[in-house]
Parts: sequence; C-alpha cells; structure tokens
Amino acid sequence: MLMALAALVTVVATSASARTDQVGARASGSATPTVNLIEAGDVDFSSADVAYFAELMKKNGIDVNFKLISSASTALRTVIAGQADLFVGSLPTAILAVANGGAKIKIIAANDQVSDYVLVAKNDVTLQNLSGKTLAIDTPGSAGHVISKISIQKAGGDPDAPRYVTIGGSSARLTAILGGRVDIAPIHYPLALTALENPNLKVLIDASKSIGPYLQSGLIANDNFLNNKALTQKVVNAFINAQRWAASNKFGYINFANSNKMGGGLNGAQQSKVWDYYKNAGFFGVNGGICFDHITQFAKLNWTIGSLPKPLPDRKNWLDDTYVKTYLKAHKQKPGAC
Repeated sequence: MLMALAALVTVVATSASARTDQVGARASGSATPTVNLIEAGDVDFSSADVAYFAELMKKNGIDVNFKLISSASTALRTVIAGQADLFVGSLPTAILAVANGGAKIKIIAANDQVSDYVLVAKNDVTLQNLSGKTLAIDTPGSAGHVISKISIQKAGGDPDAPRYVTIGGSSARLTAILGGRVDIAPIHYPLALTALENPNLKVLIDASKSIGPYLQSGLIANDNFLNNKALTQKVVNAFINAQRWAASNKFGYINFANSNKMGGGLNGAQQSKVWDYYKNAGFFGVNGGICFDHITQFAKLNWTIGSLPKPLPDRKNWLDDTYVKTYLKAHKQKPGAC
C-alpha cells in the first residue's frame, strides 16, 4: 500500500510544484477572501460539523466554495495540486504524501479525534475466520481502510487476513454490505444503524471502543494558502468553534443536519442516539485535536499496521499546530490541551 501511494503522491506533488495558488493570492489582497474547501466522503449525519464550519466562515466574512469529493485520494490530489485550499479528510494519506512525494501541505487541526467507524459484517464472520473475507474500502490509505486494519489488530485479529476491495464512500459500502457483495464494511456510525436493521448483519468491531482516541479526520491546508496567516487563523478559529458547537448543542446539531438534508434517513430517535454516541466517545475535536499526545498515539497506532513509515518525517514538515495553540491561548487554555 505504501509503495502504491508513494508513486501516486510523487507524481502529484511534482506536477503541483510549478503551480501558484491563485486563490490564496486573491485572498491575501482581497477585502473578501475566498476559500476553496473540499471534504472527502459522503454527506451523512456525521459531517454536519463540517458544513457548519463552512457556514461559520461565511458569517465571518469569508467566501467559501465548499465541494464534496467522494474519493479521499482525489480530494487530496486536488489540494496538493493547488486546485483547493483546504481538505477535511484522512490524515495518514496527507502524511504519506509529504513523506513520499514532498507534498506542500500541512495538517493544521483535527475535527474527529475518535473514530466513529463500525465494522459491519455478515453474521457468520468472526475475528477467527477473516482469511479470504472481502472488506470494502474507499481507496488504499483512506480512513476506513486504515481504521479497519488497526481495529482488527487491536481486537486480536489479523489485519492482513481479509481481502480489501475498493468500493467507494460510506454510502457505497453500505449498499455493498446490504446487497451481500462484501463480507465486511467499515461504515460511519449513523449509516451503521441503518445497516444493522438487516438481521443478517452484525457489529464485528466498534472502532471507538477498540482503538480509543484516534485522529480520524482533520483539516489539511495547502502551503501556499498558509502564507496568509491572518486568514488561516480565522479559518482555524471557525473550525474549532464548529467542533465546540457540535459537541455541546445536541438539538442544534440535529436541526442543522436536517435543515441541510444531512439526516441520512435517520429518524429522530436514531439521530439522538448518534449524537449521544459522539458525545460519550469524545468524537469532536473541541481543542483542535492535534495535541502532542493525540499525534503520538495516532502515529503509534498506524505503525502497528505499517500504514505510516517509521520514523515519520519531522513534524514541522506535515504539522502546523501554531493556529490551534493561538486559539487556545486566546480562550485561556493551555496551548497543548487535548
């Protein structure tokens, strides 16, 4: 997996090196800055915080072009190539792009500091008979892929035993497991509730319980965009404020999700259950997510399955925590708070 992704990001980073981030340039000299934001995956109840983040930026005088790209690798390439400024998605893919291709990007905050993936499986699947079973993923190195391997290993299974097949985003994986096309599917908790209405399916592993704290998703910025430090700080402020809102406003979160057609087909009781799950698990990165302890734990978990190189590149090459620290200091908290 590392070799395949290395080849991909080397080509992308090389092609991007000659480009100029015109959006970032316009933003630095414009009274009304513009931010191109993309999110990887599908719209569901778990991503209402990102949509609210976009709304907060707009309220703070920032024009936002917000697009969803189902493929995590395609979304990352878009940011590396300078065609977008910010990407909310999987952190291992970003680190690998820096390590293997010299991509000019940085992780500047995290929104999901616990995984909400549930490995839904056919009833006859166990941790002891994973060999040859098909496990659906988005793309190699995506959050669902990496978290599946880590959670299987933490639960005592062999993460290399299943046959990983590329299906697409969480909705596509839901369709695949419901249709019997795959044996196992990592699905965000809200969609897992839908899947588990099928009596032929069960929870194989709940990643939040199996793994514990884990940076599932974060805010990744193009280095050219980061040249505008004032704008970046406003963006990170809005990002953390969105997570704090999501973690403390149950009915506000539910109402916002529904008004933006992000209910995911869940009824009111299910939506309430999902939010409670998020709250109890500590899902949202209310302090920016990227404290030293979280980053260290994140790296160690990825090392156990070989999804990140050991040692990692110097953190300054792929992580910039200055904006999170500035936010915390302004809010009378320790800069390294988790």
